[in-house]
Amino acid sequence: MKDTTNALAPTGDAEHLNASGDTGDTGDGPENTGSGASPVGGRGPGTPGTGFRIDKKGVWHTPEDGESTWVCSRLDVVAKTRNGDSEAWGRLLEWLDSDGFLHRWSCPMEMLAGDGMEFRRILMSMGLEIAPGGKARQALQTYVQTARTFDRATCVDKSGWLGGAYVLPDETIGEHDGHILLQTPGEPPKLRQAGTPEEWREQVGLYCSGNSRLVLAASVAFAAPLVHLTGEESGGLHFVGPSSCGKTTALRVAASVWGGPEYLKRWRATANGLESVAAAHNDGLLILDELAQVEAREAGGIAYMLANGTGKHRSKRDGMAKPVATWRLLFLSAGEIGLADHMADAGKKAKAGQEVRLCDISADTGEHGMFEELHSFPSGSAFADHLNHASGLVYGSPIRAFLNGLAAAPSDDVRAQCRKLRDDFIAEHVPGDADGQPRRVAGRFALVAAGGELATAMGITGWETGEAMQAAGACYQAWLDRRGGSGSQEATEALATVRHFIEQHGDSRFSHTTDDKPVHNRAGYRRFHDGENQYLFLPEVFKRDVCRGHDFRRVLEVLRERNLLVTEASDRLTVKPRGVGRCYCVREGIADE
Repeated sequence: MKDTTNALAPTGDAEHLNASGDTGDTGDGPENTGSGASPVGGRGPGTPGTGFRIDKKGVWHTPEDGESTWVCSRLDVVAKTRNGDSEAWGRLLEWLDSDGFLHRWSCPMEMLAGDGMEFRRILMSMGLEIAPGGKARQALQTYVQTARTFDRATCVDKSGWLGGAYVLPDETIGEHDGHILLQTPGEPPKLRQAGTPEEWREQVGLYCSGNSRLVLAASVAFAAPLVHLTGEESGGLHFVGPSSCGKTTALRVAASVWGGPEYLKRWRATANGLESVAAAHNDGLLILDELAQVEAREAGGIAYMLANGTGKHRSKRDGMAKPVATWRLLFLSAGEIGLADHMADAGKKAKAGQEVRLCDISADTGEHGMFEELHSFPSGSAFADHLNHASGLVYGSPIRAFLNGLAAAPSDDVRAQCRKLRDDFIAEHVPGDADGQPRRVAGRFALVAAGGELATAMGITGWETGEAMQAAGACYQAWLDRRGGSGSQEATEALATVRHFIEQHGDSRFSHTTDDKPVHNRAGYRRFHDGENQYLFLPEVFKRDVCRGHDFRRVLEVLRERNLLVTEASDRLTVKPRGVGRCYCVREGIADE
């Protein structure tokens, strides 16, 4: 008998399927003992309720005043499921499809509250044969609801860490009490595997060596489960570069750590759609290709949402609040343009917080597009073809080997290792006078480096010790270069917005204080004072036009810090030239900043 990769929890061999007939329920077993009942496998499979029987042909229903009718192919209710708060009850179902593959699904009982159409659709999509007609459909729901089983299992609504165990769609890695199942209202997610960790190392991992962007991409995949263990925040990295430079190849390499080619997703989705996708990737890696495919007006909000780990607050039909979707993850992205440029297409200005949450990294290394080392391949395209092909042949096993290594190690030791790697990374790559934003981003790159180094220490990647740290450092420097340095982004933008206004309107909306010519839509005046040219901004114009989209107080503060704001007293930010009134006075030297 064959088993599929979407099986949710092993409960014994297929020969242990329910026997035909009704053995009854005495009521004195774990059926009535609540959360202390034995886990799956403690008492064996359950039994059908009154009026139902099971044989090799399937489930049969015999009403009190009618003939026995066939309901569906064989379907066994293996266990009752519930979460740690004894809520979200469900049933663990098990069946064989026509090809002999074993399927298991933890079905939420709330799916049976209505007509059960989605419940039946999922079962049929995974190979269960269901008799046509309304009576058979109703009988199927009744069967699942009334089937008796002594066994219990704990269910969770998303994958990721639960105590010291990591719950995957098809298995739970690490020590845990009883059986833990992933229970979702939709079709069970799949996390496919092909090949072994050793095959991945030889065919994919070793070829990343010498290529900072490839090493970084694979390291992000290994670092994702560390977000929860280390207490770091969620966030993203975005490769920016021209078409056909190798960006998608790097994403495919990262995807192969976790699953098959379908693990790579696209940005082409709404904010609501990506919210559910993010929740499904909790404590894992989310990969999104082609940033330009998402609506420009939504891009900034989505970057905030993914990094903040919280979805929208919504209400039920009765007005009560629905549970809010939450997640922890790292996300890896690629596109021909960066976040700020994409938002600009919709007339929006990217805030520093958005660009910190999704960091743009130049994909072009100056060698062969995204690649620095071709490993004897004749061209970058040939090297990319190999990686794309290999990533589609061997995948999924590296992350399981990594999670097994994490689960087996004391969590305090893992945190201590990550903390040391973080401290070493920041000491080496972050300037002492760096602003808080570059330091915050450096923490993410350090976590990525830690993921790669831990996977290397486990023998998964095939890289030399220190290579993940070196790659993360090179990519962090590429982010700093693209950003414009290690200073405050808000300060840089504050200077840029004043400089832009002067460049755009210096001749049309300003006149010299000694010139009486009329000026349409005046913004202020120019003057030569104390040996330098200065711009005098009318206060309301400065607040409403010059600083639009910014806090004008913060802009003035930055100008003062850079000695670009002229004042007459320490407690005033304005000057009062004769015949002009109070103005904000900015030195012309701002053009050189």
